[in-house]
Amino acid sequence: MRPSTYKILIFAFSLGLFSIIQPTISSAQNYATTSVTVLLVCGDGVKDLSEACDHPDYDGAQCTDYGFTGGDLACAADCSAILTSLCSTCPNGIKEGFEQCDGSDFGGNSCATFGYNSGNLSCASNCNVVLTACSSVGLTEPGTSGSQGGGSSGGGGSLPGFNPGADTAAKETKLVVIGKAYPGSDVNILMDGKTSGVVKADPKADFYFETTAVTPGVAGIGLWAEDSKGLKSALHTLTFRITSNAVTTISGVYLSPSIDVDKPIIGQGEILKIFGTTVPDGQVEIHVNSANEVIKQTDSGVKGEWQLNFDTKPLAAEEYHTTKALFQLPTTGNIIKSGYSKTVSFYVGKSGSTDTCPGADLNRDKKVNLVDFSILLYYWGTDNACADLNHNKKVDLIDFSIMLYYWTG
Repeated sequence: MRPSTYKILIFAFSLGLFSIIQPTISSAQNYATTSVTVLLVCGDGVKDLSEACDHPDYDGAQCTDYGFTGGDLACAADCSAILTSLCSTCPNGIKEGFEQCDGSDFGGNSCATFGYNSGNLSCASNCNVVLTACSSVGLTEPGTSGSQGGGSSGGGGSLPGFNPGADTAAKETKLVVIGKAYPGSDVNILMDGKTSGVVKADPKADFYFETTAVTPGVAGIGLWAEDSKGLKSALHTLTFRITSNAVTTISGVYLSPSIDVDKPIIGQGEILKIFGTTVPDGQVEIHVNSANEVIKQTDSGVKGEWQLNFDTKPLAAEEYHTTKALFQLPTTGNIIKSGYSKTVSFYVGKSGSTDTCPGADLNRDKKVNLVDFSILLYYWGTDNACADLNHNKKVDLIDFSIMLYYWTG
C-alpha cells in the first residue's frame, strides 16, 4: 500500500477549501501560507479526492462504461487509475477478463486441466467451460482432479488481476498541527470551541501537536498562546476537512505577536512603548491607526521579545488611537508572515500634560463616563498604575466603585 497526498491552501478564518499547491505571491514576494496536507490511504475501500478508485469504490463506474459487456473493474496499486483487465466482451472469440473461455480460446486449458484424459472442451454462450465432451479412460471417477467451473487458471476459482484493499486494515484518523508561537510558551488548541490539548513551543517558537480524538468531516480549530509576561495572542482560527482513516496535517500555523502599551493615556509628543513577544530573530511590523496610518518596524530578540519606542507627536491629540502588529521571518525560498495581533487602544492627550495618572477621568476629557469605564475594563485584573485607583496593585471592584463615586455620565 502506497499513500498518496494532496495539498489545499487554507487561510486563517477560512471560509472553504481551495485546491492549490503553490504559495500565494504578493508584491513579488513568496509568502509561506498555512496549508493542509492529507495523507490518503490507498486500500481503505473509500475513493478519496485525489484517487481514481479504491476497490471496491469506483465512483459508480462499471465495465460497461468502458465498452465491455461484463466483468469487474480493478484498481491500480496506488489507486491512481481504473483498470479494465477483468472486464470482457463475451463472445468475441478472445478469452479475456473473468472468462473461462471464449469460442475456441480456452487460454491453453484442455480436458486434462480438469482431471480428464480424453475429449475436448466446449465453451458456453456465457463464456464458461463445458466439460460434457471430456472423458476418462481407466479411471473409476472421471474428473476427480477437477470439476466444471472450478480448478486452476482457466476454471475461475481464482481470477487474475489486482484486488487492492482486500486484506488491508483501516488506518486511524489523526490530526497533526505544526506551527510557530513564542519561545517556551504554552500553545492551546481548541477543537470546535473546546480545549483539545496544550503543547509547549521550543526555544525557536516551533510547536507540534497531534491527536486521534477527532471526528471525520468539516472541523473548526482555534489556537492561542500566552507569553512570559502573561500577554495572550489573538485567537488563530481555521476551518478544514478531516479525512477518515488518514493523517490530516495542518502546517504553517503562525500565531500573531502578543502586544501591549506601557501607558493607556499619554501626552502628545511623549514616547509610547509598544511591546510584546513573537518568534525569535524576526522582524515585527507595527501599525498605529491615525488619520494617516503610521507603520514602523523593529526586530525581535533571541527570546522573541520586541519593543518599539513610538513618538506620539504625529498623532492627533485628545483622541483614541489603536495599534497592532505582525511578524515576518525569512526562510528558504519564502517569507513566513503572520496575521495581525490583537488591537490595543490608547488615548493621546494634549501636549505637555503632566498628570501621569489623572484619577477616575482616565482619558482626561473632564468627564467620568463609559469611555473611562472601558479603559478600566481593559486593564481589569492587572496592576496597571493608572487604572488601579486605590493603588492595591490590582484593578478590581474597588477601583470600579471609586470610578462610580466620580461618575458624571
